[in-house]
Amino acid sequence: MKHIRLLLAFATILALFSCQENDMSDYTGKDAVYFQYSSDWSDSKDSIVYSFAGKESNEGIVNLQVNLMGNTTDYDRTVKLTVATSQTTAKEGLHYKALENAYMLKAGENQVIIPITVYNTDESLETKPVKLVVDLAESDDLSLGIKGRTRAVITISNILSKPSWWDEAYMDYYMGSYSKVKHEYCIRILGQDFPANYDGFFDTYEYWQQAGVYMSQYFKENYPIYDENGNAIEPW
Repeated sequence: MKHIRLLLAFATILALFSCQENDMSDYTGKDAVYFQYSSDWSDSKDSIVYSFAGKESNEGIVNLQVNLMGNTTDYDRTVKLTVATSQTTAKEGLHYKALENAYMLKAGENQVIIPITVYNTDESLETKPVKLVVDLAESDDLSLGIKGRTRAVITISNILSKPSWWDEAYMDYYMGSYSKVKHEYCIRILGQDFPANYDGFFDTYEYWQQAGVYMSQYFKENYPIYDENGNAIEPW
């Protein structure tokens, strides 16, 4: 656990440097926008996984953060998103709520959070995930920013899967090796699923540290419990 504290301390320092890197006040080109996928500015992974497994609601929100390259203004500006239909398997109205015609970057602001509503009304999500591919588009006010950061891919399912941030957060130290059966037990015993993203974990890492100790003891006291591959889940 001491090793974990050191890693988290390092991550905090890195986040501070990332904030400095994200300062585009010296940018001199045309004002533009790009996606920031997590609190770590250097994170360029464009894929976001949203699973309804373990959740009671059939509606969820995926927040997309759009950052400004350039100068703030004293008036609102338009940010536009489009669906890349040729690469999207999700269906509007069935898997996600239709996008707005435009979103607002408020006066004086250098970022906007855009909520994307997703639905769990399709039974096939229990066996096959779908993808919603969203692109930033130029508007009258703003052009496209950093290359490679103008697309976000949202995977929607009702299947338990290893969180995309699991390895990044060194979750094996907290929860041991991932398995779907372990995931199911964690939801059942703890009464909640793992955070949707790394930021959610980072904000609650002390809880997950304690939860990991608790779950390890649970698997020890109820040994053996077998995972989906027939292997006994070992306490960690």
